[in-house]
Amino acid sequence: MSTQPQRDDGLEIQYRQLVEQVPAITYIAERGIDGRWQYVSPQINQILGFTPEDWMSEPKSWRRQVHPDDLKRVLTEEQALCKDGEHYRTEYRLRTRAGNYLWVRDEATYVRHPATGEFFMRGLLLDITDYKQAGEELRRSEQRLQTTINAAPIVLFALDLEGRFTFSEGKGLQDLGLRPGQAVGQSVFNLYRDAPEILDHARRALSGEDFWAVDPVPGLQLVYETRWSAARDGAGNQVGVIGVATDVTEREHLQEKLRSLQQMEAIGRLAAGIAHDFNNLMHIVLGHVELLSDETDLTAPMQSGLAQVRQAAQRATSLTQQLLAFSRKQVLQPRVVNLNEIVADVTKMLSRVIGEDIELVSHLDSYLPPVKADPVQMQQVLMNLAVNARDAMPNGGRLLVETAKVSQAEVRTQPGSSASPCVMLSVSDTGHGMSGETLGHVFEPFFTTKETGKGTGLGLATVYGIVTQSGGNISVSSTLGKGTTFRIYLPAETAAADIVAPGPVEKVSGGAETILIVEDEPNLREIARVFLEGFGYHVLEATDVEEALQLARTLADPIHLTLTDVVMPGMSGRQLAEQILRVRPEMKIIYMTGYTDDMVVHHKVLEPGVSLLQKPFDKLQLATKVRQVLDAR
Repeated sequence: MSTQPQRDDGLEIQYRQLVEQVPAITYIAERGIDGRWQYVSPQINQILGFTPEDWMSEPKSWRRQVHPDDLKRVLTEEQALCKDGEHYRTEYRLRTRAGNYLWVRDEATYVRHPATGEFFMRGLLLDITDYKQAGEELRRSEQRLQTTINAAPIVLFALDLEGRFTFSEGKGLQDLGLRPGQAVGQSVFNLYRDAPEILDHARRALSGEDFWAVDPVPGLQLVYETRWSAARDGAGNQVGVIGVATDVTEREHLQEKLRSLQQMEAIGRLAAGIAHDFNNLMHIVLGHVELLSDETDLTAPMQSGLAQVRQAAQRATSLTQQLLAFSRKQVLQPRVVNLNEIVADVTKMLSRVIGEDIELVSHLDSYLPPVKADPVQMQQVLMNLAVNARDAMPNGGRLLVETAKVSQAEVRTQPGSSASPCVMLSVSDTGHGMSGETLGHVFEPFFTTKETGKGTGLGLATVYGIVTQSGGNISVSSTLGKGTTFRIYLPAETAAADIVAPGPVEKVSGGAETILIVEDEPNLREIARVFLEGFGYHVLEATDVEEALQLARTLADPIHLTLTDVVMPGMSGRQLAEQILRVRPEMKIIYMTGYTDDMVVHHKVLEPGVSLLQKPFDKLQLATKVRQVLDAR
């Protein structure tokens, strides 16, 4: 193009004034990569930093300033223009005189000169850098949001007023077996027709209510917490419902476990609270049953009646001990022992307990390190697990008892365990197994799958209490129809194992030594006196600590042993013993208690070398303990 269109001078001035007030660059230029710019408005200085004269004096000004990545595309779009009046609109980057790039929108019309017939471009360059940056930031923000949605274990959804899904996104959909957007177009009332709770919540939200709800997902072991909200437009009218659902399955399991632990703790506190008085009562009952049973003129009905009373009292005592074991409140007397020896002793009795139709197999690690535990309580753990396994195999099967040293790597995989080496004791059966629901309650007190009257529901609760009170932990795995495995983990000890003393024998020798009984409960004191006198001992009685101290200080004859209750009015048995030993340092001490572990520990009677007798005890247990302590050096 060699000339510009003819214009009236006044009109030209008005036109230029209008053009130069627009916040954009107005131009007239030849088409093509090297086309000359015939006119460029003064705004180019403000926007790009060039003067109009500089820009128009160099045919390649525009070509040099277009970003290399945009040039080819823009030229292609321009070359597509071939008719008079054709219009195009494109966006590209232009470099400023300072060297940075701006985004511009180029809107031009392809025009034929009325006089010469040559074509030229009449256009407008608008700075859209801020718009582009805002758009890019919006895009990045949307991308971040989408990335977050895709990564977060949530489900975002929206429903229209008919209850149809209009939006469904989030990583949480994977756990539900759905893909993002898969539910769009489907009705919530059809998709969750088997979940009345979800449908009820959908109706509430569609009615305009905002609320939180926790729902189990039908057919899946999942629980979701959902925020249901009514979606409203600017005028407050309800486009449908929006919701955010989060997988809270693990949280619900933890809360259920916490509720279970709180329930067990409450039962434990109740059991511990009544244990002392109950044990004293059972001690009186069993003591008098023993005394009456020694009579020679009892009739057969009397002997049968006494046997039933003894059996009932022993069962009541056993239930109390199981409750205390479950609640980790019973008195343990731990020693460094080898589990293999305990297993070997128990398995000798198990064949009679489990029956001939169950094969008993044991695999014991020959290099097993010792553990610190109460050997009697660990025997009870094994017996309880074996009986539980027997009941799971009514038609016979295989019972496997194993011990093994567990490496640190294996220990870390066990919940609640330390990083130190442990000893594992496992008991496996080939019985009917347990469902997942049953497994979640297996250690709860009074929980049982047996028929009414067939079990107390305290066997596994007792095992749990003994193991945890011993500083270990227990896990269980089971498959329906294939069997169950209990694994117990106890911290390994570096000290050598103690030699486990044999249990009490049927006949115990008595003696002629003098024994002081300190017991504020008259009936208990009387039973202990009669028991000891029956073994030939000379017995002194004290009803309280003052009377006991008076006897210890004034009696000229020797007192060989004091049998004292742990908790008494005015002074504990330990404090009493310390004062007596000041005047009679050669005297031996045995403590009696019906209290639980917490109280016994508080009174420091579980320390090494201290002799403790747990109520209720029979005459054989009393005589055995007395003889052992008197004969000890």
